[in-house]
Order: sequence, then structure tokens, then C-alpha cells
Amino acid sequence: MTLVLAALLGLFAIANPHGVMVSLWPLALDAEVPLWLAVLGPAALAFALGAAVVWGAHWRQRRRLATLEQAARLMEAELASREETRKA
Repeated sequence: MTLVLAALLGLFAIANPHGVMVSLWPLALDAEVPLWLAVLGPAALAFALGAAVVWGAHWRQRRRLATLEQAARLMEAELASREETRKA
């Protein structure tokens, strides 16, 4: 699926090399960029920002999971040591 999407994006870039004028409204900044960059650039930026938001949202859960896994390892070690003392 990823390979197909990459191929389609590559074909889009090859088919749209002509320049378009891009202006950033609040700033007096105008630039002529290839159409593929004017379309795919903001899409890539939006994807990266969305990925960062999702990663940040799950950070707390990953941290809690790491803490709980460490606590489980400590409890398993304590249980194993108690079982060894009972056998002796």
C-alpha cells in the first residue's frame, strides 16, 4: 500500500512541474514554487504535526506502562525469592 501511494505521489510530482505563485497573506511574502511542492509540502507538514500530536497524547500511557512493567518485574522477583526460601 505504501509503495503504491509513493508511486502515485511521484507521478503527481512528475506531472505537475510548472510553477504557481504562493503568497503568505499576513506576510508580504510571495514565491513561485512547483505545483507538486505547493500541494505535497503542506500535506507533509500536516502529517508530521498530526503524528507529533498523537505521539504526545500517548506519551503518558507509554510512561505509565513502563512504570507498571517495572513494578511487575519487581513483584515477580520478590515472589521468586519467597518461593526459594519456602523450598529451603
